[in-house]
Amino acid sequence: MNAPTGTAPGDALAAPRPALMPEHMPASKRTPLYAAPHDSARLRVALVVAQEMPVWLRDFFDLAAVNPWLDLVVLPVAGQPAPARSSIPADLRALLWYERRYAIAGRLAPVGVHDHDAIELAEGIAAGAELPALCMAVAALRPDLILLLGGGRWADAMGSCAAHGCWQLDPTLSDAGCATQALLAPVMRGEVATAVTLELQYPDRAPTVLVTSGGSTCRASAVAQRERAFRKMPALLMRALRPLADRDTSLPETRNARLRLAVAGPAGFGAGLRTLARTLAFRAAARWRRRSQPCETAWHLLVRQGPPPIDPAAPRIGRPALLSAPGECFWADPCVIEDAGRRLIFVEQWEGDDGKGIIACLEVMPDNRVKRLGNVLEHATHLSYPQPFQWEGQWYLTVESGHERCASLYRAAAFPMQWEPVCNLIEGWNCVDPTLYHHGEHWYLFANVAESGGSTWDELFLFVADGPAGPFRPHPANPIVSDARRARPAGRLFQRDGRLIRPAQDCAPCYGSAVVFNDVLELSPTRYHERPLGRLDNHGELGMDGCHTYSQIEGVEVLDARGTPSQDLPAMTVVECEAAPLTDKTRLPGGRNPLAGWGGTGVLSGQALNAGCHVDATQPRPG
Repeated sequence: MNAPTGTAPGDALAAPRPALMPEHMPASKRTPLYAAPHDSARLRVALVVAQEMPVWLRDFFDLAAVNPWLDLVVLPVAGQPAPARSSIPADLRALLWYERRYAIAGRLAPVGVHDHDAIELAEGIAAGAELPALCMAVAALRPDLILLLGGGRWADAMGSCAAHGCWQLDPTLSDAGCATQALLAPVMRGEVATAVTLELQYPDRAPTVLVTSGGSTCRASAVAQRERAFRKMPALLMRALRPLADRDTSLPETRNARLRLAVAGPAGFGAGLRTLARTLAFRAAARWRRRSQPCETAWHLLVRQGPPPIDPAAPRIGRPALLSAPGECFWADPCVIEDAGRRLIFVEQWEGDDGKGIIACLEVMPDNRVKRLGNVLEHATHLSYPQPFQWEGQWYLTVESGHERCASLYRAAAFPMQWEPVCNLIEGWNCVDPTLYHHGEHWYLFANVAESGGSTWDELFLFVADGPAGPFRPHPANPIVSDARRARPAGRLFQRDGRLIRPAQDCAPCYGSAVVFNDVLELSPTRYHERPLGRLDNHGELGMDGCHTYSQIEGVEVLDARGTPSQDLPAMTVVECEAAPLTDKTRLPGGRNPLAGWGGTGVLSGQALNAGCHVDATQPRPG
């Protein structure tokens, strides 16, 4: 799981923090997210703007720099007609004025085209040039497509200057008021998810949807809702252009179209006032939850032993045993395995004082006690989501290192407590919850990636390799899921009644809201298809606030859960091992990075198992 940020669950005023762009890593070292186009030729796109562009469009150039199939050039033209702006209702203008204090990121704020090194500027455009001369200059660049941030008759004139014509950017992509209005309906109706859709509008036919991404709704702020959507806009525009690079012929042939943000739904009369009332009510409810449920951010493990296992189509947790970490830490992201008759649970252990997660190992004893074996992996920054697996007689471990923009693979030096680095499976991206699965002759790596600074909840990417250490190549269907309600992995894939099940997180209401079980219908190096089966949220059965990782082996199921557990749940006894202090062999001196030289980051640690053990008192129930 990610490190807590201190905001209440569902508090949309604190929108997901934007992922850091990997600008310090060369493009050649970053894991490609998309398969190369079928045609080796690059797609040349000319962007015609005035002297300024929105921040999100400038960020699009950063993303284009890591996609070698795209050749992007900007033509700044002084005196170009300004983009048309649609009028918005007075109550919506009042809402925007009231929420102006929340517009921190300003993804629609104008920035100069000369203020960014990644932008390639075309030369030879004279100031004040007439439209025919400008069209000649554009045509001389031999673009495949023209993106026009402007208005008037320019779009019609430039439509014949490129093979795919001219896409004029609609005010919903450049004007704050129009963009907010297009995304207002889910906020006004209190919906937990919002579909952010780019479409092409033609003069004489129905619009064509290019790309859609389903994210969580910022129910506490219409402005935060807009900013969340435009954090992912560079990636959406990139995906909208990929069919042209792949020579996809499904798009209608036309010389001129308008690229716009599709309206999320009808807002109706008085939408601004109704939205303001709903957002104020949501903020008040969030403040009440923070005051009345001080333990709502605590995580616990729920352990079920014995048949029958959870039915993915109709999941119910029943009455599990409660397993809570002693002291001020907590356990989450469980992964249970069996080795030589031992049942081990690898977990993220959150150390409240250090403000980071480390990887720990627990053993479920035959007498229903749990022995804490100690910490197995530690780093200067946050680690989470351990996924151990065995291959050809050797144990391996994958972990999330999102703060280091990589997903790392380790090999057991002395299982289960000592591990040595092997390689990075993904590099250069803020990727979370990497999940490996071996199927047929291939290895598949599932991971959520924040491609352009958006949320890590929304987009699931798939990578394919011939071995568990890679190299991994991007699946041609990427992203395979674009929906915050079931994209992010929630544990390893497993077989049940002839079905391949992929657990996923529902992060639309809030992070860690529920686990959704998906039926994988097709998995191959070229195709992927799944459908949701059932949703497990713990709200009704145990009165807790949610869950987000599920793991199972024969006879044991483990689920993490957030909130205050029921007082009548049986508590498991924790057995502590007195760990030997870390030595020079297990912690490198000076915090030196043991992954240096192979492109990763990490500090490897292990704790001895040969020390004596003692038994703690029975775990007190939280509350």
